[in-house]
Amino acid sequence: MKISDYAKHLLLSESIEDKLSPPAKIWEEEETFPLRIDKPSRSKSIQFSDKKIKIPRLEHLNLTSNRGLTLHHFANHELMAIELFAWALLAFPDAPKSTKLGFIKTIEEEQNHLKLYIERMNDFGIQFGDIPLNYIFWKQIGQFHSLETFSAILSLSFEGANLDYSQVYAKVFRYFGDHQTADIMLTIFEDEIKHVKRGLRIVTKSKPEDQDLWTYYQSLIQYPFTPRRAKGYSYLPDTRKLAGFDANFISKLGLYEDEYTGRVNQESLKKFQINEVLLRKNRLDSITIL
Repeated sequence: MKISDYAKHLLLSESIEDKLSPPAKIWEEEETFPLRIDKPSRSKSIQFSDKKIKIPRLEHLNLTSNRGLTLHHFANHELMAIELFAWALLAFPDAPKSTKLGFIKTIEEEQNHLKLYIERMNDFGIQFGDIPLNYIFWKQIGQFHSLETFSAILSLSFEGANLDYSQVYAKVFRYFGDHQTADIMLTIFEDEIKHVKRGLRIVTKSKPEDQDLWTYYQSLIQYPFTPRRAKGYSYLPDTRKLAGFDANFISKLGLYEDEYTGRVNQESLKKFQINEVLLRKNRLDSITIL
């Protein structure tokens, strides 16, 4: 199979089953030209929607129905990531082979995340597509002018923020005694470190020598998209150390504020012991605290 054929399959197939098709182990050589697809094909139940659906508050995750709705939000993010990394394979055919293989590995891991979320939300009585699906990731394709801008937005920002979110939700699910769902969040966290590292390598490789990483990152994104998108409810700087960011970037991101900063109830974060202590999974899949 050719990489471009696989990417088209993920983007143009309508069913979840097809979008979960695993990648090949060996790829045929090919000559391609840039192809930019405006939106993915999807079956009726998983179409994009402009209807705004709020994610349940952390303190309401004692209810299994709210856990299912929360995982539905996360599953949507995974599906968009699968599609957009496939989009990048088509949009940037001249990318180094190592970059393409990295994107394919990310797709494979995102597919696993999507399956984990769907299986667990089903346990809570929620089917994927039961609530409207936003397309916040896809709304950014107008900014994807290069591998660097793509990586700055999708990997350093959206996936970077998930380094925080996966830790926050793992702790909240554990607080309510749901260790199975917490374990899923930690699986996502460990993979997300790798995804952010892959994007960071792309951005760092092209960074001008006279610019620091933070300044270069800001040059790759355009308002109204801001660095706020690169962190979660609670900013956990040690997660960025694990992903390989330098101390200046970590500090500047932590200090960054815009008009949307401070909309989260900080008292609820304290209740769930959301602090800078990280939960990790070791090689034996047991939970450790670092």
